[in-house]
Amino acid sequence: MRKILLPLLVSTLALSCAQQDHKQKKTENTSAQVASTITLRAIEDFSILDQGDVPYYKDTDRNALAIDARIVENRNLFAQASKQFEGDSGLYDVTITIMTEEDGEPIYRLLVNDKNVAVFKAPYIGPGSNKDLKPMQHTWPKISLKTGDKIAIESVTSTNGEIPEHGGTAWARGRWQQIEFAPHDHQRFGRPSFDFAHDLLIAQFDLQPDADDVHAVAALGSMLADDDFAQLNYFAVAGSTGIQGGKYIEANALFKQAFGRENVRWTDAKSNWQASVERVAKRAKAILSKGGQVWVQEAGQSDFTADWVKQLIEDGMEKSTIKQRVIVVQHSQWNEDKTTLQDLIYVKANTNYQAIADGNKPKRKFIRKGRRGDVTPQYVDIQSKWLAAATSQDNPKKHARKLWQQAVEIIEKSGFNAYHSSIPKGGVDFSDVVESWWIFQLNNKANSVHAFWDRYVTDVELDTVNPPPGRLAIVIDGNSPDPDDIGATPVMFGLLQHTGLSERLVHLSHSCDLDPFKNKGLQQINAKNEAVRQKVLHNLTAEGIKLFGPFNNLRNYYNCRADQQGATQDLVDAINASSAQDPLWIIEAGEPDLIGYALQAAKPNAIQHVHVVSHHPANDDSGDYFTWQQILDFGVTEHQIGDQNVGLQTPIEYWDWAKVHKHPGIRYIWDMLAYAEQDGIVDFQTNKFDCSDAGMVYWWITGANNGGNNHATPIDIRNFLPQ
Repeated sequence: MRKILLPLLVSTLALSCAQQDHKQKKTENTSAQVASTITLRAIEDFSILDQGDVPYYKDTDRNALAIDARIVENRNLFAQASKQFEGDSGLYDVTITIMTEEDGEPIYRLLVNDKNVAVFKAPYIGPGSNKDLKPMQHTWPKISLKTGDKIAIESVTSTNGEIPEHGGTAWARGRWQQIEFAPHDHQRFGRPSFDFAHDLLIAQFDLQPDADDVHAVAALGSMLADDDFAQLNYFAVAGSTGIQGGKYIEANALFKQAFGRENVRWTDAKSNWQASVERVAKRAKAILSKGGQVWVQEAGQSDFTADWVKQLIEDGMEKSTIKQRVIVVQHSQWNEDKTTLQDLIYVKANTNYQAIADGNKPKRKFIRKGRRGDVTPQYVDIQSKWLAAATSQDNPKKHARKLWQQAVEIIEKSGFNAYHSSIPKGGVDFSDVVESWWIFQLNNKANSVHAFWDRYVTDVELDTVNPPPGRLAIVIDGNSPDPDDIGATPVMFGLLQHTGLSERLVHLSHSCDLDPFKNKGLQQINAKNEAVRQKVLHNLTAEGIKLFGPFNNLRNYYNCRADQQGATQDLVDAINASSAQDPLWIIEAGEPDLIGYALQAAKPNAIQHVHVVSHHPANDDSGDYFTWQQILDFGVTEHQIGDQNVGLQTPIEYWDWAKVHKHPGIRYIWDMLAYAEQDGIVDFQTNKFDCSDAGMVYWWITGANNGGNNHATPIDIRNFLPQ
């Protein structure tokens, strides 16, 4: 990736590490190849200790580097120790040994070439704990390093306010003792990956009593027609039922259309269970015997899987091989509940069983409690436009068109009309296919019904420019630790210009985190970098307006930290001009405080015509002066459209098309996305381009709460930017 040379880019630190001998020991990686594990002692192997905001000192009694927290000026600032990485290039599991401290919970950061790539916060142990000043290890897995990289550890002082000392409270000193670099252990950290050259997919469908399996077969068949799956070795099973009741939906004609010849590419377990068990076991054994993996899309119950696993063992396959290399993927608690209990227990005990999140439910990165496993897309939608596009004669993907036409016909003949399903209402439900999404690690390529349709089902245009009545106000932060607004802002400008909606924009302000140093999260920003962010945001806003303007109804653009009064008044004026015929839509792309101050000063009778659009509680719940509930209590209309990071925080290559685009504004978008990726303040943007806040503008442009697309991907964004 080319470097971005901007006057405001913080200069990188010189790589002036002294060449020191490092201690090495031999270990074995997962390939049974000998590789080096490198251990660096904090006080012995790091000589550059003063490149952070504050310096380290050597706590020789504890063999640790530490920050002198007695000096008030050293508190809440990061110290840094750095050196050159002398190991081989590759992926490493990096283990830091810290010292837990009773008086605070310091944050530790790993930096590579001055970019924050991993963060850890020490656990609370509390006053009087026997763990005080005891070593503790934490591992950051799968860190990419190259020989000669500059590596650094940073830590910060911390107080929990519970131990009185010298008229205040005692502070933990961010002590750490060593850092270890071990070749990445794929079995311990991470998940297995599908190998198209050696692995087998077994897709099993119950088809009883819900018609969602019919849609799932059509969806998987649509995927298999894509060039990405031309080399896929697969076998499908119809009728892998459990103990559930209800009507079985016979769909053999669809299986033939989707998968090919019966007993060669698929089998009918409903008609001949034992023969089907033997067919699957035979294919699985052939793969396992050659060192491959067998992946099961469990789109039903696990009774059938239990039987063919038992058959495998009877046929001489080692239990340990099955446990390691038969990966059963199940997204549905209902499917588990309708499996014979003994069979479910057996399958979980004897295979690599992966329970993932339910494909019937929205994918939300921020919902963690009560989740079955990895988050998945929601492959369910009540809208009729999906089937209309799939079955349309205008759909150039003829194979997919035939599959979906046949699926519709089979379901109509079955008389399926369950009240809970989106299918009788004209919608789609191929939720079982989230298991294939997980198996093939499709991620952003198919993170929603919309993205799946775009990629595998139809080229028919799905999104149109259909904004609601009214004007647009955009309030972004960007001066908080996350730099995503740097890339998102020019994307928003480009979307509005290309869709002919520039005149709708009436307010834009940035740096709306009015007190960025109150952030108590793992990711923090210091005063120097926050000031740089303000300047970057102000300059890129000016450049974005120049490249994508004019925005004739935008009176000015505001730095909320430098001109909070001006920004507030401009938003107040926009609110006060609102009416039923001309409402105001506020894009909340940051903390809610500026919006709160504007609503507080606005005319109450105008607020009823104000809509506030949000996509993440990280914004809603981060106000220093207004809670989200207080914002709602003013009487605005709230729109929570779901986490836009799901589709718009992507690998860098998703934006390669923009890097050398003929339009200077598109090239500038790439530059700003790259600048944010290189910013280095947070670890979670490394190797990612993120324009997630622009997803709210895209949703608004494509219909807002009247069918707007709230699952945008870079492919969608590209279609709505200047060509």
